[in-house]
Amino acid sequence: MKKLFFIFTLIISHLSIFSQINLVLDYASFYLPENRPYLEVYLSIKGNSLKYVENEAGKSQAFIELTYLIEKGDSVVAYEKFQMNSPLYSAEEDLLDMRDLKRIPLDNGNYKFTLIAKDLNSGQKVESSQLIKSIDYGNNYSISDIQLLNSITQTQAGGLFEKNGYAFEPNFDHFFGPNLNQLAFYCEAYPSNQETADSLFIVNYSIREASSNKIAANLNGFKRVSLNQTRPISQLIDLKNLPSGKYNLLVELKNKANETVTSKSVTFYQSNPNLVDYSTVNAVNTFVDTMTNKEELAEYIRSLSPISSAAEREFAQNQLAYADLKFMQRYFLNFWKTRNLENPHQEWLLYHQEVKKVDMLFAYGKTKGYKTERGRVYLQYGPPSTIFDMPYEPQCYPYSIWHYNKLKDQTNRKLIFFSPTMEILGYEVLHSNIPGEAYDLNWELSLIRKSTFLRATEESPENSVINEKARDLWENPR
Repeated sequence: MKKLFFIFTLIISHLSIFSQINLVLDYASFYLPENRPYLEVYLSIKGNSLKYVENEAGKSQAFIELTYLIEKGDSVVAYEKFQMNSPLYSAEEDLLDMRDLKRIPLDNGNYKFTLIAKDLNSGQKVESSQLIKSIDYGNNYSISDIQLLNSITQTQAGGLFEKNGYAFEPNFDHFFGPNLNQLAFYCEAYPSNQETADSLFIVNYSIREASSNKIAANLNGFKRVSLNQTRPISQLIDLKNLPSGKYNLLVELKNKANETVTSKSVTFYQSNPNLVDYSTVNAVNTFVDTMTNKEELAEYIRSLSPISSAAEREFAQNQLAYADLKFMQRYFLNFWKTRNLENPHQEWLLYHQEVKKVDMLFAYGKTKGYKTERGRVYLQYGPPSTIFDMPYEPQCYPYSIWHYNKLKDQTNRKLIFFSPTMEILGYEVLHSNIPGEAYDLNWELSLIRKSTFLRATEESPENSVINEKARDLWENPR
């Protein structure tokens, strides 16, 4: 299964602010032998990436308009335009993701898929296009695209995510993390329209390393099927012994001579930090041998959060609270060996100096520097090329603009921090052009203190420059 994968980041959980639309769109093609092929389009929208508007009853709701456009050459062959409305929420309720499935009939061929999404409350609009993998069914034995799932169960209840007696929960982004210890998949095998003497086949399935195509963790199996009609194929695969990495799920249709008649594959990603066998990590006579204060070592591990992967952070938060000193030493040593195999101690010392630095610069009260937003950014990305602090400006919250001339393979990356608590509780990222950081088109308005916010919004036309000084510093860092 090939997929359109659109992610527009920052997940925010407050009803009154919004970010860019954060959605994932995936698809799979199937076939109705007496009819024609069709495309299933799966959509998931992060509920907290939309703007919510409060009604007279004090409830908030989001509305999004979606357009699917499918083209073959210069011709539009399918067009879907529809609106999705969120539930009504009170201020204390969590915002749920919105999901949808559309089935679109298509003939065999090659197509381009275009998605247009518009937040009807904010006016934000995103658009992206991608070629659909060639659709070709009906002439010979074939397999549909493979649909990756978080779960699949037999049912007769019906529902949006139900087909051929199965209820399924799609895995939209093809990522299986620590909280998903099994992979489910669904596909269909189709008969040939040509006369054949034998319709008995073996369906082999296996998980293979993307880099080598070798079967991973002995994860493979088979089913016998008779292909005198369409056969649904589903399976649950235990992932607890599969290390983190990139993999392909391969489904093959084999005849009695064990010859591959046809096959399909789909790529997915596995994160399994718990699989590291820390008992095999030898910490004797290493720099962690001298770290015998458990609470101090625990604090060292917590300070790694800004440079840890999501899986490492989750493991540290969930597992290390119950760990003994030896386990913590092995974890800490392994963390730095994965960053610098030859000299993990030196790598830690360099980082620890930076942790001390951000503690001096950004700590407040009992909050350590690495736990602050500015400290986290400093440790994650390194020191910025320039910093401009504006602690006092009439009618504005204190703010600070950071500029990176070069950030990995990116150039001219910027962040603006602000302190809506007037520096009592530090600063937070208000807006940035770094992927994954906060993105707020109305950041200039957000800088204005609440006492003057209403007048500014009433007196300023749309798209006008609200704060000339802040805008100049943002566009011309120095």
